[in-house]
Amino acid sequence: MLRIGVIGLGDIAHKAYLPVYSQIKDVEFHFSTRSQEKLKEIGGQYRFTHLHSNLNSLVNSGIIGAFVHSSTSSHEEIVSWLLNRGVHVFVDKPITDYYDGAKRLVELAEEKGLILMTGFNRRYAPSYRRLKQIAQPNMVLVQKNRKNLPGEPRNFIFDDFIHVVDTMRYLSPHPIEELLVNGRLENGILYHVVVQFISQGGTAIGIMNRDNGTNEEIAQVMGPFEKGTVYNVSETIISKDMENIEMRGSDWEPTLVKRGFQQMVGDFIEAVKSNSSPEITGWDSLETHEICEEIITKLAERNL
Repeated sequence: MLRIGVIGLGDIAHKAYLPVYSQIKDVEFHFSTRSQEKLKEIGGQYRFTHLHSNLNSLVNSGIIGAFVHSSTSSHEEIVSWLLNRGVHVFVDKPITDYYDGAKRLVELAEEKGLILMTGFNRRYAPSYRRLKQIAQPNMVLVQKNRKNLPGEPRNFIFDDFIHVVDTMRYLSPHPIEELLVNGRLENGILYHVVVQFISQGGTAIGIMNRDNGTNEEIAQVMGPFEKGTVYNVSETIISKDMENIEMRGSDWEPTLVKRGFQQMVGDFIEAVKSNSSPEITGWDSLETHEICEEIITKLAERNL
């Protein structure tokens, strides 16, 4: 049976990944965290039995792939350690919160002939895949806003706005010819950012306001024949002429399917099984990281 490791058992792992892992029957999952309490907790809740208190024990168990859900600051050390031991890696976004670090890991994965996949779940969400089908898109608008959560620019961009950047890249087919950046940066704290991808065939605009009255996420793709709007990754409306058509999935469809997590996990596992490339390659996700680094540079230049 295929053995896959899981490193880090924080909030995201508990909410988005452990319920998915628990439903997969043809994979033997091995878990590692320094907290014995967390190991006992998941062992009791999900009946997982392969629990490890250190990485050496985890790798020695015979895993050939691993999901890394640890803190962003630990990613470079853990991912490089795994790659150097011949383990395929899935890592939560970002790979690292500096482009140079992410590039080193992508290059290392290629050198070793291994998978390095980043967790951009929106690419797998059925609602966003419907937006991707809109013919001849000429404008993309993506906004992800939060209530009362301004923050330090690098954390703001790489830990949160990176989802907006990657969704813009996914939904807009046009090569980026110019990157425009604006934001409200006061005393080293970023309140909002607006980014535009300028292309000959269209424009993509990304917004994040973390001084907003509510948490929300809205994505829109416009083309000459129809316009698609997705609210909070789950509600899809297709507009044609004067008619709005609500695209409803099954009422029984699990939230983690609607948000793409189940499909994303399956894509990585299938790629490991078949030694093939997942939909999101290391080089693909690295382009998103490069844009994020450029956004930070442009914000700093505007506020000199």
